[in-house]
Amino acid sequence: MALSRRSIALSGMLGLALVLPPALPAASAPSTVPAGRSTQHSTDSTASTDFQNLNGFMWFYNTYFDYKFKDIEKDLGDLKNRGVRVLGFFSPYNGDKNVCDGCSPSDFYSVPPQNGTMKDWKNLVAAAHRKGMKVVSYFVNIYMDEKAPYFKTAERQYAAGDRTSREVSSFHWTTDPTDPLPSLRMGPPWASTWEYSETAGAYYWKLWFGPGFDYDLAGNTAEVERIEKFWLDTGIDGFMWDVGTTDPRWKPYAVDIPTTYTTNDKWLTHERANAATAEANKAFGLTSWFNYKDSDTENDYSRIVDGTTDADGLEAALHNTDIAREAGATTYTWSIWGDDAATNLDPHIYPTYARDDVMRVQEAALLAGSGILYGAGMYDQYIRWSPKLRSNWEKVLRTVNANKALLPAADRTQVPAGDDPQAYAMRRTSENGKQTALLVYNFDDAPKKVTVNLTGTGIDTSQTPKDLYKGGKAPAIKGNSYSVTLPAYGFTILDVKSH
Repeated sequence: MALSRRSIALSGMLGLALVLPPALPAASAPSTVPAGRSTQHSTDSTASTDFQNLNGFMWFYNTYFDYKFKDIEKDLGDLKNRGVRVLGFFSPYNGDKNVCDGCSPSDFYSVPPQNGTMKDWKNLVAAAHRKGMKVVSYFVNIYMDEKAPYFKTAERQYAAGDRTSREVSSFHWTTDPTDPLPSLRMGPPWASTWEYSETAGAYYWKLWFGPGFDYDLAGNTAEVERIEKFWLDTGIDGFMWDVGTTDPRWKPYAVDIPTTYTTNDKWLTHERANAATAEANKAFGLTSWFNYKDSDTENDYSRIVDGTTDADGLEAALHNTDIAREAGATTYTWSIWGDDAATNLDPHIYPTYARDDVMRVQEAALLAGSGILYGAGMYDQYIRWSPKLRSNWEKVLRTVNANKALLPAADRTQVPAGDDPQAYAMRRTSENGKQTALLVYNFDDAPKKVTVNLTGTGIDTSQTPKDLYKGGKAPAIKGNSYSVTLPAYGFTILDVKSH
């Protein structure tokens, strides 16, 4: 989520005027599976995780937009009623809002003053937990902003001859700029350099926008551990780590400390982790990764409605959720959005679909409905959607969270929907096997009848389904062939009986 911000910052485009946010608006895994299939959850005693039993992310760019933690706490009940179950923060520590929108750490041990106090943060986390909600964050644990007071202290101490203080030991120093750079450097080669400090009279290893944490040096890793435990003590439920790698030297800090220091289920990922590296992600210990890739403007839904892929390609993409689920993990994605300060944040212009009021709702119904952890990548964009869009989008998230057959823990199989490349259907079955849902989609820009073949799906072929999204009864099923008429970019989510 941050690579594009770095390129913006480097071109000097993040020196923006203060943008005050609007007030928070008022509300307007498998267990039982079809015969012949087996999964990890059906063959061992491992229960699904908390994050496999909820959906609905909302990301707050708290530093950039000056959101008050107290205001978000007051709005928790409303956010939950809208279908939101996970609050994401970019980022909770005090960072420079003009560098990477606030993720560049100025002080790891305080919150941005415009957001409130550390007590406000802890109160927010505790209140979210009381409501059954989760709190996660985008988090930098690989470098510190070069203007950070902690680093400025280290420079002065080094100049005075100190080589053992906590501050000095937190960084990699040299007097010879031809020394080899640290080998574990997350990012492109140009992001890693020896930088001369006039104050210290020596070079320090600079990674991205400040002194890097060298994971081969004990003093560096001791500070990282201290930082992480500080935030874990606040009750946080997970991290999307900045950049990231699967190098084993990073694992104690990216996975082991978060999962052992506190016992709550953790959402652990890094911004470059995606389904293409699922095996490595799981072996490393991540609990989630992008279902497609780290993109602000493209996801598995946008790719089928823009013609990049078809129903077969969509099924291949959604199968990534099955791979993660069977490994006890999740995949995630966001509604299309943008984080470019010059073109999105300052003028508040964000990407849209051609028919946003219906397509973004179908996007939610497909991505959340298939078991991908899904939500809004930026609250500032979400509050600018039309009331109609927001209401229907939230209704999808409420529907998903109210039905175990639609949660990430539920099993998923494709249901044949003929040869139409713009039609798609799937069956979801709750982890406990007690609920089955049939989901059908029309990705065309015109209404159509979509006919699905229920042969071999385990869905009873003589019943009247319940419409989970709209309410009431759906057309009766009277055989293996079942047809529904859907509007342009329409969908239906049906509660069906199965055997």
